[in-house]
Amino acid sequence: MIPERSLLLSLLTLMVLGLSHHSLAESQEDKFKRQHLDSGTKGNPGKKYCDQMMAKRGMTKRKCKPVNTFLHESYQNIENICHEPNVPCANKNMHNCHKSNHPMKITECHLSGGSKPDKCRCRMNNVKKNVTVACVGKTLKPVHLDPPK
Repeated sequence: MIPERSLLLSLLTLMVLGLSHHSLAESQEDKFKRQHLDSGTKGNPGKKYCDQMMAKRGMTKRKCKPVNTFLHESYQNIENICHEPNVPCANKNMHNCHKSNHPMKITECHLSGGSKPDKCRCRMNNVKKNVTVACVGKTLKPVHLDPPK
């Protein structure tokens, strides 16, 4: 009776772990939104914007992400870029890149020297630039943002 109960408990544990892993998996599109989309910010973000957003969005846990760009546009506007003509991707591992046909409001965050995980400090630059995204799927969803030039 005890071995059967142990086996059943082990199988049940594995099933629960498998289900929780599946539900915690982040899609490429969701990762793109988490790392780059901030359509709620209007005007110029405050001085600590990058430090706070990078931490809030989980980009400072194990290591500090050296560079990140936040897009202050609606998701629909970003998604529409996927229907612009193809352009070469800066990252040679990515394909199907598209460049916005007009400058967009963005905040560039650059890691400052001496930063440590969970205490990452960034310099920020609020600008308007054209952005390039890589898109995937039948309905073309953005999954990667090339560093703006």
